[in-house]
Amino acid sequence: MSETLASAFEHSTADADAYEPFVVDGTAVGEVHWIRKEGSGGRTLLVGLWRHTPSIFPYFFGEDETIYALEGVLEVAIEGGETVTLRPGDIYSFAQNTKSTWTVVEPFKKLFVISG
Repeated sequence: MSETLASAFEHSTADADAYEPFVVDGTAVGEVHWIRKEGSGGRTLLVGLWRHTPSIFPYFFGEDETIYALEGVLEVAIEGGETVTLRPGDIYSFAQNTKSTWTVVEPFKKLFVISG
């Protein structure tokens, strides 16, 4: 007798057609390719690729988020604090409940992990 077990891993291929609108509070903010949408045991774990063309918009970090910049330039202005600039190869982590304004200076793509 054989059993079917749940996969212990996730696999994804990110081609140009694999992106969908990334919607925050009813507004599309860039495009996302989801790699993972939930963690084990019901914990929050979101992993994906995100991209956006040049623009400026507010962004609220509802959970802890780590960003690995893949392409382009993004400026993240932390409310009441400093502005950090992400370029390819940069890695930044932002704490839950951080308010910010994002300026996509050059078409930007990131790998992100949201956890909580």
